[in-house]
Amino acid sequence: MKRSINKKGIGLISIPISLTIATYILIFNVSKFPKSWTMVLQYISYFFFFVGMLLGSRFNKSKVFFLSLILSLSQIILSYGTVATYSMSFEAIGIFDILSFIIPINIFLFPLLKERGILTSWGKIRIGFIIFQIMLVWWIIQPEQSQVQAFIYHKMVFQKTAGMISMPQVSAITFLCTLIFLSIRMLLKPTLMNSSLIGVTLMVFMGLILREQFLALQIAFAMAGLILIIGVVEASYFMAYSDELTGIPARRALNESMMKLGGKYVIAMTDIDFFKKFNDTYGHDTGDEVLKIVASNLQKVNGGGKAFRYGGEEFTILFPGKNQKDVIPYLEELRENISKQKYSYKKKRKVKGKEKIFSKDLSVTISIGVAEKSDKYKLPEEVLKAADKALYRAKKKGRNCVSK
Repeated sequence: MKRSINKKGIGLISIPISLTIATYILIFNVSKFPKSWTMVLQYISYFFFFVGMLLGSRFNKSKVFFLSLILSLSQIILSYGTVATYSMSFEAIGIFDILSFIIPINIFLFPLLKERGILTSWGKIRIGFIIFQIMLVWWIIQPEQSQVQAFIYHKMVFQKTAGMISMPQVSAITFLCTLIFLSIRMLLKPTLMNSSLIGVTLMVFMGLILREQFLALQIAFAMAGLILIIGVVEASYFMAYSDELTGIPARRALNESMMKLGGKYVIAMTDIDFFKKFNDTYGHDTGDEVLKIVASNLQKVNGGGKAFRYGGEEFTILFPGKNQKDVIPYLEELRENISKQKYSYKKKRKVKGKEKIFSKDLSVTISIGVAEKSDKYKLPEEVLKAADKALYRAKKKGRNCVSK
């Protein structure tokens, strides 16, 4: 299980890293592009942020909505500041330095908030928080706020290397802390949204430190917006096609995969034996854990099989290009592995007024029914029904067996 999590995490984290490298290359080659392309690149980030806010509101992803809003407002302010900096405006320089400190704080905070809508009371509070930050920036850049400005420009570490990065040290450290925090979250819970937030942090940081390069700020922010859009689309796809509890493909994915089967295939239906009794005895939380562990074993089935959650405690395995003789050894191996696996059950009980933890090793078995495409069963739906009938026969034989 741990190995599969690591593989998933590596796969997800490779997306923002690859996009960061591609963005870096693009920034230093954008001057070679036709003028029409550079005009598009200058404003395309706002389109991405608008789409991000639209998708965030439509799919109840308030984190994406508010981050897109924050980044779009920040780019508007920073773009003004970039132009004004050439006239050495104190306000422009101050705005950049302050925003380079505030943006990573927002990226740090918003992932911690729950999805509670946009036009709800919680959503209005978050909008108020964004408005408050705009007012705070305006207040800090005033000349009389020298003490606050001194904090932002304070050199915390490595005095000699302070000029090597084109932003205040406190901002760079805030970016670093945000990146470390998001990386730890990614390690503990590898999800596409956590991966997307790492990508957004890297893009914003790159845009800020390379802002003197032609269109660097616009390109980097555009990629940050694109990453947020990809995150929403992929998360929505996962919700539609994956089972929320076990993480394996769900019924909709099964139906679409069955439509793609060729002229030779096997379908296996599996069911956890006595699962209702198990659930009633040990509780639904333990039952959910068993479903997760069984599903993780089904994902490891050999022979080119792919597992899906059919519903309840039933799962389906598709074997494209195989016949029954090919797959039965793999199914027997799967059944045996699951029957040998132990599940730790712990429960707190009071004994003579003292609370004690009792533990017990549990095990479950599965029954499997198998059917293949033939002259009798020509359609995938017919093969699936035949496999379901074979599963019923496996139950009648005494369970914990494979039946054809």
